[in-house]
Amino acid sequence: MYKIYSFFYLVFAGLSLYAQPVAEDSIRIMFIGDIMNHRPQIKAAYDPDTGNYDYSESFKYVKNIFQQADFVAGNLETTLGIKPYSGYPQFSAPPALAAACRDAGINVLVTANNHSCDKGLKGIIKTLDILDSLHIDHTGTFRNKTAKDSLTPLILKKNGITLALLNYTYGTNGIPEPIPAKVNLIDTVAIKRDIEKSRLKNPDAIIVFLHWGQQYNNHPDKQQKKLVNFLHRNGVNIIIGSHPHVIQDIDYELDYLNNQTYLTVYSLGNFISNQRTFPRDGSMIADIQLKKDLKGKLHITHFKTIPVWVYKFMKQKRLHYEILPVEKFKFRPGYFLKNPDYQKMMRYYKHYKSFFPH
Repeated sequence: MYKIYSFFYLVFAGLSLYAQPVAEDSIRIMFIGDIMNHRPQIKAAYDPDTGNYDYSESFKYVKNIFQQADFVAGNLETTLGIKPYSGYPQFSAPPALAAACRDAGINVLVTANNHSCDKGLKGIIKTLDILDSLHIDHTGTFRNKTAKDSLTPLILKKNGITLALLNYTYGTNGIPEPIPAKVNLIDTVAIKRDIEKSRLKNPDAIIVFLHWGQQYNNHPDKQQKKLVNFLHRNGVNIIIGSHPHVIQDIDYELDYLNNQTYLTVYSLGNFISNQRTFPRDGSMIADIQLKKDLKGKLHITHFKTIPVWVYKFMKQKRLHYEILPVEKFKFRPGYFLKNPDYQKMMRYYKHYKSFFPH
């Protein structure tokens, strides 16, 4: 949940929880959770008439949301392009999944997670090749040490604002890092070194996207909070989390002494997956606007979360997946083929509102 003092800061400082149009000295970035690719999703995307895959249907209702942002960043929790395509426990998705992400407005993907090494060295390299061919920025995994050194941090620039993005995972399901590839693991010594290197790029802010925590836990654990404190001490203001497959708390804090704001989104949940067990069937978009003050210091001026829910249904003998913005579709029960599906979405929405009532 939002910390109490964090909520009062937002109210009394006059900051809106709802993002506004981006000014020339502002930048708007959205973060989404786990982009997964289970076997039923592969089947649903396949067109037997053409032999091609198409995932665009899944993203059609969030595309207009993403068009409002300068950058949209998500966790790609699958490798790409290694046949035969597969779901859990070792994922490989058709390149069409990444193409659908790009076409929907997702232009940054982090790749360090527990499934990074599912298809070995070929999987890491093929994934990066596909992302490069689609002009999707990425960080977290690298072809070799030279690439890691030259591409760390990922720099995002817009409207005179520079952001440095770093990405790390707690592990790779026991699969060794395939030589010579590099996977960013959560190691405070390595992270501190990367932060110091990032400062040499003179970014206005450093953002760290972490794959961490305990699966299916609704609240962060002690290790997550310990790592947050470490990152704050080392100058990281924005921390985004994935891996638990459910939404977790958000901390929005103000350090009055140093005039610093800190935002930690512990877990965004499953943005798209076949996991149907409540509350794994929903997630949220973190929508952040940053603005420079007259002294050139960057501040979070607007922040909100947007709840979304994955609608899985059968129509015309084919399986379909759609990511629905809940606050729009809660007024459209007639959209659903079966009323129980609408009730499942509203159950997730009630769960989301128990975390973020404002």
